[in-house]
Amino acid sequence: MRHLLALVLKYLLTATVMFAILPLFLRISSAEILWFSLWLTLVAYALGDLYVLRRLGNVSATIADFGLVFVAVWIGIGAFYDIAGAAILSAAFFSALLTAFGELLFHAYVLRFVTVEHGEKDAPLIGRQWQTEAAEEFDVRAARPDGNDRERAEQEDEQHHQEPPHPPIL
Repeated sequence: MRHLLALVLKYLLTATVMFAILPLFLRISSAEILWFSLWLTLVAYALGDLYVLRRLGNVSATIADFGLVFVAVWIGIGAFYDIAGAAILSAAFFSALLTAFGELLFHAYVLRFVTVEHGEKDAPLIGRQWQTEAAEEFDVRAARPDGNDRERAEQEDEQHHQEPPHPPIL
């Protein structure tokens, strides 16, 4: 059920982008856009979201989706229409770019709700390899071996921690 909802969301994203971009550059019917979006959704979900995203992460999957949409529009639609190169390349580029922006958010959804391992409720949006270490800070002045520096640092701290004088009441 999780994959079905993800497929529907991806289809809506893909069809919306194709309806927004392709008619600007090409004379293409609504039925052709819907069929092309369905085909592209199935291929992109299988390759980009289930394979590349799980192994390489969000950025790599977004780049792969950009390339797939660009090639699919350029070759897939360009093969059926005898159009000048600039129009089909522009349509391919802008549809791939807009799809890539949507895919960044969609991949976060897929990582959070679709590919969650069993028993792991809060899957991180980024992998564990990006976690950093945390440590307590310490006062560098107090760590010096010379005792005079430590006393001077303590006196400075006492001076800084005194309350400021109260303003006169008028």
